[in-house]
Amino acid sequence: MEKNNEQRTYILLLIVLCLISFGLGYFIFKHNNPKEISTVPISEGLTLNATPLKGEDIVVKNSYVGYVEAINQVQIIPYITGYIQNVATSAGASVKKDDLLLTIDPDEYKARLDAAEAAVLQAEAQFEYNQNYYDRVQKSGKKAFSEIETDNAKNNFLQAQASLKNAQANKALAEVNYHYTIIKAPFSGLIGNFTLSPGDYVSPAGGALLSIVQTDPIRIVFSLTDAEYLNMKNGGELFKNSVIKLKLANGQNYEYTGDFKYTDNQLNKPTNSIAVYTYFKNDKNELLPNAFVTVEILKTFKNSVTVDKNYIKMQQDGSYLTLARNNQLVKVPVQILADKNNQYVLKNTFQTGDLLILDDVNRVKEGTKLSFNIIK
Repeated sequence: MEKNNEQRTYILLLIVLCLISFGLGYFIFKHNNPKEISTVPISEGLTLNATPLKGEDIVVKNSYVGYVEAINQVQIIPYITGYIQNVATSAGASVKKDDLLLTIDPDEYKARLDAAEAAVLQAEAQFEYNQNYYDRVQKSGKKAFSEIETDNAKNNFLQAQASLKNAQANKALAEVNYHYTIIKAPFSGLIGNFTLSPGDYVSPAGGALLSIVQTDPIRIVFSLTDAEYLNMKNGGELFKNSVIKLKLANGQNYEYTGDFKYTDNQLNKPTNSIAVYTYFKNDKNELLPNAFVTVEILKTFKNSVTVDKNYIKMQQDGSYLTLARNNQLVKVPVQILADKNNQYVLKNTFQTGDLLILDDVNRVKEGTKLSFNIIK
């Protein structure tokens, strides 16, 4: 009897274990069968922030260190020797072209000129006499004058001709020396420091008497790297559509704009740069030679587009932007014209309606339906 009870107990336990195993197996099966897993719906649309690309005139400013130099400067050295008769200017004075600067005592040179003029008159008389005599000999023929007389007449005529030319040359030299007793300003400018007084003896060997520098207009020189030179020239005229301005040492803006004149004919090898020469009006003498200034080049790019640098993708075959065109994402090649702080200035080759995507689109799948939040 007890043995039968134990058997029944074992059978019941076995049945319970089977039921538990079946239930556990069913639970695992239900939770691992893919057909029974509920899917998360994926949105078919994506909204991106974008902004229109609009062409406009863009001004880019670049600054350079420049220095001031005179277009013309000269050391006044006397051509002749003598005593200073008059000093007609002063140190630091502003002079105009042909203003009187100095006078060297002219008496000696005037006397030499008078003597040279007298010698010319004498030579002219001698020449005229010998010329007339030689003409008569030639007209009379061999019967009236011997061959020796004819040769002498010709020889005297030629010598008189040479003497006249020599006298005329001496007179011209005397005139030059006499005119050099008056020293005038060769151009308008400022007189440098000097110490001269009437009665001082001067000569060419004594060196410069004074100096003059031209200050109006004045030249400003600055340098461009080879890359900047090529970018600014851009296959055409250098500084086209550009304004050249100055900032003075005290931080003030100079009132006049400059004119580009020329560049050097070669690069400076150590700095890999080329010198640029510009002229500025300087009627108030605010710009003095050897001063340093800041040169500002304001270049206008007509009908161009500015884009933040981080939107430009650089590749070996060029640069491009990711745009929305006709509700599709496209990669468009771009031409960079200039660097403006954190932006690039681009040539406007875009189509009407093109939108610059402001969001990261690297993970956007092809075929995704797009909409755009326009930010202006």
